[in-house]
Amino acid sequence: MGDGAPQLLIPVLSTKEGALRIGVECGGTFTDLVVLDDDGVLRATDKVFSTPASPDKAVTAGLTGLSPELREKAVLLHGSTVATNALIERKGARVGLIVTRGFRDVLELQRQDRTSMYDLSYRKPEPLVPRARVAEVSERLDHSGAVLEPLDEDSVRRALSTLVESGVDAVAVSLLHSYAAPVHERRVAEIAAAEFPDLVVSLSSDCAREFREYERTTTTTIDAFLRPRISRYLSDLEGSARELGVSELHVMQSNGGMVPARAAGSAPLSMLRSGPAAGVAGAIAVAENAGIGGIVTMDMGGTSTDVAVVHDGKPELTTEVVADGLPVRVPMVDITAVGAGGGSLVAIDSGGLLTVGPRSAGADPGPVCYGRGGTRPTVTDANVVRGLLRPETFLGGRHTLHTEAARDSLRPLADRLGRSVEQLAEDVFRLAGVAMAGAIRVTTTERGHDVESYTLVAYGGAGPLHAASVAEDLGMGRVIIPPHAGLASAYGLLTAGFRREFAFTRLTDLDALPPEGLAPALDNLRATAEEHLREQSIPWHDATFAFSADMRYRGQGFEMPVDLPRAGATTAEEFAEAFHRAHARRYGHAESERAVQIVTVRLTVTRPRPALVLPKVDTDPSLPVTVQPVIEGGVAVDATFRSRRGLAVGTKQPGPAVLEDGTSTTFVPTGWTAHVDEHTNLVLERS
Repeated sequence: MGDGAPQLLIPVLSTKEGALRIGVECGGTFTDLVVLDDDGVLRATDKVFSTPASPDKAVTAGLTGLSPELREKAVLLHGSTVATNALIERKGARVGLIVTRGFRDVLELQRQDRTSMYDLSYRKPEPLVPRARVAEVSERLDHSGAVLEPLDEDSVRRALSTLVESGVDAVAVSLLHSYAAPVHERRVAEIAAAEFPDLVVSLSSDCAREFREYERTTTTTIDAFLRPRISRYLSDLEGSARELGVSELHVMQSNGGMVPARAAGSAPLSMLRSGPAAGVAGAIAVAENAGIGGIVTMDMGGTSTDVAVVHDGKPELTTEVVADGLPVRVPMVDITAVGAGGGSLVAIDSGGLLTVGPRSAGADPGPVCYGRGGTRPTVTDANVVRGLLRPETFLGGRHTLHTEAARDSLRPLADRLGRSVEQLAEDVFRLAGVAMAGAIRVTTTERGHDVESYTLVAYGGAGPLHAASVAEDLGMGRVIIPPHAGLASAYGLLTAGFRREFAFTRLTDLDALPPEGLAPALDNLRATAEEHLREQSIPWHDATFAFSADMRYRGQGFEMPVDLPRAGATTAEEFAEAFHRAHARRYGHAESERAVQIVTVRLTVTRPRPALVLPKVDTDPSLPVTVQPVIEGGVAVDATFRSRRGLAVGTKQPGPAVLEDGTSTTFVPTGWTAHVDEHTNLVLERS
């Protein structure tokens, strides 16, 4: 373990026959590890400080700390922010771009939208490929894929030579209308393989086979930018894990599904939201286990809070994602992130107002109270001052907190605002809650969902601390805190099944569909998917193939997903009716007289999730109960402090109360009551 890293190893139980599952999730501040067997018994858990510069070091440290018998022939399931961090930090390959003649400026022109309308100093996001490393080739397809101008192979060789001479490590290829027919792009790849066999090549027809030139091109450049680093990262991690006895490495994708490491390495875009998607998978398993349908997930870690909506066990997905200002057109769990985590920095802005985030102290140096060199106050420091986090029990007592240092860091801000340190700490708590509640409103109320009808599932190291307050702001009456909530993303990795998406644009009016409907197009898409799975040596005989289509009213600039029957033989009228219903549910109205178009056809391939029993809390009602003051309503009030292990099934605990375990802390405010259900979930309800 790294110096100062908290270790929460649970004593090893008797080893069972067969391989165990190890889940390791790398967050911005902590890297979490769980070892689970098929009976839902946690064999070991660990929580170490993340190593952002080399994320695999924290993973290896966690694995090394396990007993050899737990690692032997184990399956390692991994989620990480390494792809996101590489993009944000712009630490990836040196990329060149090949485009159709006349489209050299596609990355520079971008779109006319801007994130800050009235900012006079606004600058467009910097593309990953400067204009000097964009080369043109002679070729042309029309929107249907028909060849208007054959590919000039000599121009391809000249373009490749120019880019290689400029020092590129990878080349992105995005030719006009290649979503309709990838023939020219694939020929470019063949020439590159023959002329420059070590060159990494990303094709837009593989990365994002959809229309809209700027988004498709940017997505392809991101793939080329990330692929060498992600492939190397996964290869090194797989090698280190095998040396420690691990037999297989699988990686969580942004869509909430798990794939073998080799598949993830060839599709790095799928890892952009790997870590947060793992938490959603874990929350879904918890909700299904408890018999709950609609949930909102709230994952509050050290850097940010991630929010998602789940209907009937299925998370909402989106293909309209922006990463570091650049659009990415790949399916991902629709997660809204807000810069309100335990490590979010507290400050006063130029207008004299208190702010929380979005900048974070991260893992290094971390909050002031961690004693790792941090000097600027954070949300965690405020919670220490409020008395919600106790030095003697934090992280199971493995890492102490420096209360006076936290208080001293907040005092200058309190003096400037004319508040006491305790009052300021509560202001910080509330302001962080406002940011989280706003993110939840974006994903629910603003999309036509009644937020009060959902259950909030809160996890992450800091989520349970803020959950009840956030729920109260939103009018939600119930919160579920799963067992070992601080490790929920790590054991969420163990609950996820295989999932891959395939898509291509087929822009057509519904009234122009042939009698056979979309059946031929869907058959071709399925054949493409099966070929891909076969190349990756992924079994698909037991897979489920689900089709959908992005649809819109003619003239609209955006689309909506609508589920399709497998056969694709539904009539145009039935397609249109399904779209009208979806549009009315999302936006509150539909225009049944307007013509409807199909834009993009999609296929989702899933395989059954592994049979797994979720872990429970090992309770011990004899554990001591204490009463200590916390700050609530601006004053000190007596609160009950209990170990979560001390709460047997059926126990009720009214607020104010603080319930502690080795990975997270739950705050039950006045007016709320916590009880333990049969699965040892903590269920918080307003009194």
